[in-house]
Amino acid sequence: MQKELLDGLTAEQIEKVKACKSSEEILALAKKEGIELTEEQLESISGGACPSNFLG
Repeated sequence: MQKELLDGLTAEQIEKVKACKSSEEILALAKKEGIELTEEQLESISGGACPSNFLG
């Protein structure tokens, strides 16, 4: 997942995202945290991006 997908998140939220093991977990976390995702972010997540691709 691209670094820009983490823009606007707090350090705590980034750590939670990095702990997710699937795109489904990321989407559930976003919903729980009240994070509104852009179309680009949703496409990236649903396109198979996974937490292991975060930050490099």
